[in-house]
Amino acid sequence: MNLRGIEVGPVHCASGATNFFGPSPKWWMVKPGHGWWYHPVLHPIGLDFHAATVTTKTTTLLARAGNMPLEDDGLTPKEWMPACIIVNHGEKAVLNAVSLSGPGLEALLQKNIWQRCASPLIISVMSLARNPADRKAELSEIFRMIASAYHKAVKQGLRPQWVIQINFSCPNGGLDPNDLVAEVLPILEVSYELLPREIPTMPKFGPEIHPESVVAISKAKGCDAICVFNTMPFGKHPKWARDIPPIDWKKIFGTDDPKESPMAKRFPGFAGGYSGKELLPFLLAWLPMVRNLGVQTPICAGGGILSPDDTARVFSAGANGASLGSIAMLAPTQVRRTIRAAYRNASLFAQNTARYVIRNS
Repeated sequence: MNLRGIEVGPVHCASGATNFFGPSPKWWMVKPGHGWWYHPVLHPIGLDFHAATVTTKTTTLLARAGNMPLEDDGLTPKEWMPACIIVNHGEKAVLNAVSLSGPGLEALLQKNIWQRCASPLIISVMSLARNPADRKAELSEIFRMIASAYHKAVKQGLRPQWVIQINFSCPNGGLDPNDLVAEVLPILEVSYELLPREIPTMPKFGPEIHPESVVAISKAKGCDAICVFNTMPFGKHPKWARDIPPIDWKKIFGTDDPKESPMAKRFPGFAGGYSGKELLPFLLAWLPMVRNLGVQTPICAGGGILSPDDTARVFSAGANGASLGSIAMLAPTQVRRTIRAAYRNASLFAQNTARYVIRNS
């Protein structure tokens, strides 16, 4: 995937998969904000994101407590096994309600780590303000701060290769992602006005985004690529996915009632968002739908990719990039192998673009 001259590659870490700053430069070291404590422990058996393009954990404008208590550095979880993340290895499922815990954008920019990053970097941002006007104002300020930091870095002789991912899909921030779809075009317009031309933008959506909604979004000036999927809100089933069996919430979590989800029992009001193997059928159905609607914009696709073979299915369905996240918890031995396979399969897909168009026309 090449976005405004930035080669972001065919495989990315999902937002949050490697914390705010990506894997530690030295895999055996634990550094605040670089990955998570178990990454160096499992690195020898395959948990290695170093060959993937980093997507930062989603940050808000201001510091946010969320549901994951952090140390004073605003980066390191106080809990080794955070209560806001539930992992069901048997069902290959993760339920999370982290709710964007973090130190805020200014604190992250002040560390100057993103500015010094020599590789392409996808910076994920979101506003959880309570109404559309405030969200637009907050994101505008985020774009201004990023633009200022970028220009300052360039004056210092640095060459940041940033892509801005605008998250419209976190189900754990008190907002319904469906309500945010109408705000996407105005926000993309603002991003195009405020960000330097060297910085591409990429809106991120969850499984509930209707394929038809993406058509107009993909044509917007500020839409250089599209990222799908974020987590599935607990108990939900997308309206566009009538032919896809719903997630068996009762089998996996014992209930299909969001108010009774295991996460809601820990954090009342937070049913949680699902990631894991059951997202893959939705992704494989959604991608051809949007391509058949004429969407040519690059798509970075994730959701239930847990093995090397899954990347072949995703690229053949119409993705330009693969996004890996929950694989770190559900299939850590497969991370390195899956990233390598993504590079191979992306190349194969590129060589067979004509065949794909004919097959799905």
